[in-house]
Amino acid sequence: MTQRNLAKGAHLRAALVAGVLMLLALQASAEPCADGAGVADHAALPRYDGACLVASESAAFDAVALPTGRAVREGEVWTAEQVLALEGAVTRLLYGAPEGRSTLEVFRNYEQGLPARGFEILYRCQGAECGRAQNMLNMLAPRGTRFGAFGDRAGYAFTGNKDTDQYYLVARSGDGRVHLGVYVGRNQFNSGPTRDLFGRTLVYADVVEAEAMEARLVDAEGLARGLNEQGRIVVPSIFFDTGRAELKAESDPALAEIGRLLAGQVALKLYVVGHTDNVGNYEANLALSRARAESVVAALVTRHGIQRSRLVPAGVADLAPLASNATESGRAMNRRVELVAR
Repeated sequence: MTQRNLAKGAHLRAALVAGVLMLLALQASAEPCADGAGVADHAALPRYDGACLVASESAAFDAVALPTGRAVREGEVWTAEQVLALEGAVTRLLYGAPEGRSTLEVFRNYEQGLPARGFEILYRCQGAECGRAQNMLNMLAPRGTRFGAFGDRAGYAFTGNKDTDQYYLVARSGDGRVHLGVYVGRNQFNSGPTRDLFGRTLVYADVVEAEAMEARLVDAEGLARGLNEQGRIVVPSIFFDTGRAELKAESDPALAEIGRLLAGQVALKLYVVGHTDNVGNYEANLALSRARAESVVAALVTRHGIQRSRLVPAGVADLAPLASNATESGRAMNRRVELVAR
């Protein structure tokens, strides 16, 4: 056998060994990832076929702001141009899709499958429409959202995700009690706690179970109790569009309870105080908070027959926050209407 033939044989054997090693590597990477320890799905959100549930966490009651607009920066905080502020039982889930499934394919399954399960898609975005991927993740899974090996930021699982390779939707159940926020992206970081998910499409989801609107309302007796005990009370379920002072129709039940309180206690006089978060110009927020309080007073006078002299509208902008304005959940709490006994 010539030296040339020996060399050719060595090259063939090396190529064969390399091919076998590559095949073994591909087979290993194609194995489905395993569910994490102690995790649990949520009945409202179906698992993509063949996906693994990497991590989950839940809270009996929490505040969540689901983005319904592009990610934008406010000082040091990332938020969205518009958000849907919710409170209720919250479950957070992180899934790894099977190997070879694109972000678009996984997203389309949720986008088309959720309406078939009775959900209405309220908002969707993809790529640059959502803003930068890292900004979206800083907003959706901020520091403090713990997922086992992923430490204190679930968004770490999406390391390297491209801005163009992201999809997001917000959906609401037919009865309005359950909201879903579903983000689909990809992990491109072959190291650390994410190495087992390298190259995979990932799904991060918030499931928010709010109580029925009637159950959330403070009734006249509850309002009276708060005023007697503390001299003031926050009135939930009074709604305005962003930057507007016109009351939304969803506010009618809460206004009716305030009217019932005042009708039952004819000597009661109130300050109606509007509050905002700290986003935007202070003078504009001061005027907006006052205008919102005026709208509440006007509704009580014209719709519920309350004497105008019993009600004094006031606005204080962001001067009396209930929570930090550094987070959207805190800002959502700070945007409110309060009754204060005179």
